[in-house]
Amino acid sequence: MKKVILASVMFCSTLLALSGCQSMSNTSLSMSDSIVQTDTVEIPENKVMQWSSGYNWQLSEVTRYDGQPITIHGTDPIRLAIDPGSLHFYQGCNHDKIDLFTGAPPYSYASYIVQLPATCTTSRPDDHNIRTLFQDYGTYLFGIKLLPTVPSTSQGNTFAAPKRLALIMENGNQLVFTGMAKTLPAPTSLPINAELLKRYDWHLVSAVDNHYDDKGQLVSRKPIGNFYHSDWPISVTFRDDSDQTYVSFNSGCNGSGAPYFLLDDNTLKIGMIISTMMGCGETGNRIETALFNLMRDSSSQLSLSLQSSEGISTSSKNQTDMPSYNLLQTMESGETLVWQNQELPKRVYDTK
Repeated sequence: MKKVILASVMFCSTLLALSGCQSMSNTSLSMSDSIVQTDTVEIPENKVMQWSSGYNWQLSEVTRYDGQPITIHGTDPIRLAIDPGSLHFYQGCNHDKIDLFTGAPPYSYASYIVQLPATCTTSRPDDHNIRTLFQDYGTYLFGIKLLPTVPSTSQGNTFAAPKRLALIMENGNQLVFTGMAKTLPAPTSLPINAELLKRYDWHLVSAVDNHYDDKGQLVSRKPIGNFYHSDWPISVTFRDDSDQTYVSFNSGCNGSGAPYFLLDDNTLKIGMIISTMMGCGETGNRIETALFNLMRDSSSQLSLSLQSSEGISTSSKNQTDMPSYNLLQTMESGETLVWQNQELPKRVYDTK
């Protein structure tokens, strides 16, 4: 088998102090450890977080800066979910979140941990050990690194070995999570990838709020009025820089940006939206607020199809040899939006 060195990335957020977690080993892997790697692929640094979001992660080992294991007593495992710009920790019904804010090298992000509403009501009182992994005050810094895969000797199949992801704290402590790939259904629409999305300017042509009954049957559909103002057309562009993929929304006033992930089943996850703070008037403010509230920290399903020739206006600016697409976005909250592609506007700094 060809051995490929896995690219690592330092992602970051805050001065973490650990005080416990279940350990599977008495030795730790530092960021400079070298182990024979199998079943690996080369992951570009700006794609590690998106790649990791396609896995189910569970805490398997915690070590101190000196390599000694830290033990946490509890029944429920600690699980990690990775979203654009944030990490989510779950244990039983407990849910804690860390937003990843820009920091300073070598730790690129600074943050703090926030407890969110419980996801259920059956947790044991002593099973909230997530916070014992972090300080209860101030900010902390950490990096995220893919560790080498350890061959699975019990199954005799290295491809069945779980992936490993480490949170490397500034103080030297380390949380190691093991992960197995999520089972995602194959998309049924035309292929969608980041390259295609960033090739165009996508303009909103339809937005509908759907309501369903308890059995999941559609009972009513209503246009989202805020998104049908001709003086405030809404568009979205997708970008890909050296650090991350991000999406920008435009309704004719403020500029905005948010990190995004596109999963293999065409699930689009959008993180926290950062925007300029210009006043847009009563109508503009209302439209922009509705748009940002719908898209912020959202999950949706994308589906791509070619427009029929009858559906393309002869007065449209989209009169080129490029394909004309409908991009259907179905929000997890029930809304459906349709975007159509147009050529990206030329910028003075575009390379020829």
